[in-house]
Amino acid sequence: MDGSGLDLMASSLLSLSVLFGLLLGAVFLRRRLRATSWGRGRAAQSPIRIVASRALGGQNMLVIAEVEEQRFLLAVSRSGIANISQVGGHE
Repeated sequence: MDGSGLDLMASSLLSLSVLFGLLLGAVFLRRRLRATSWGRGRAAQSPIRIVASRALGGQNMLVIAEVEEQRFLLAVSRSGIANISQVGGHE
């Protein structure tokens, strides 16, 4: 290969490595932002928070939800959601 061919190959490899580095940086940034409230957007501002959940089998589960510092035990099933009781105390 002559000198111009080597220069073209070196330039192409440098361009590919820069693009690969930018892609890796974007993936890293996306993963970091997913764990922050800024990455979650509106969900972080929601007044409703799921504190705990337990699967009971099939599509049935128990959920403790918190709204304005009050906790509720909910039964969630395929047919709907039912409020079982209000739960006192915090963990």
